[in-house]
Amino acid sequence: VTTTSGPGVALKSETIGLAVSLELPLLVVDIQRGGPSTGLPTKTEQADLLQAMYGRNGEAPVPIVAPATPGDCFTAALEAARIALTYRTPVFLLSDGYLANGSEPWRVPELDELPDLRVQFATGPNHDGEFWPYLRDPQTLARPWAVPGTPGLEHRIGGIEKQDGTGNISYDPANHDLMVRTRQAKIDGIAVEDITVDDP
Repeated sequence: VTTTSGPGVALKSETIGLAVSLELPLLVVDIQRGGPSTGLPTKTEQADLLQAMYGRNGEAPVPIVAPATPGDCFTAALEAARIALTYRTPVFLLSDGYLANGSEPWRVPELDELPDLRVQFATGPNHDGEFWPYLRDPQTLARPWAVPGTPGLEHRIGGIEKQDGTGNISYDPANHDLMVRTRQAKIDGIAVEDITVDDP
């Protein structure tokens, strides 16, 4: 999780694109303020939506969650974290100064009402005695996540386009097309996910 405002999102767009390519969970909390540039550092503005949607090079889709009220910020943050972990993708949480500094009556939820955000990390080989970091969950299209340094699960990830499944570097046009479409399909699947989010 990282917090910033619009100028920070602009400065870190390459890193956010790297997280899209690596398919790693990253929650970017953008507390929006007036711009452009450093603009109005102490004034609220809700003007970063297009930057959040398109502010990266190449095909780098990310989901965006935006709370409507100060109390909604809690639920929105949990949902953004759940999406990032479930789908192995960066997620933007767009808020603003009025929401961040605002208040309203809100019932603190019981711990057992909160969603379970634990991750099922890879524990062993998943393809002919090897660990392939880009094999996909058929429902979410998320890749497996291995804790770095786990014996037997060594693998390659990086910012250069990877071969489907193996994670090895690939410059093959057909593979690049497949990876671009797969990453987009994963994000598209979030919008049609059959879930019910209850406000605690």
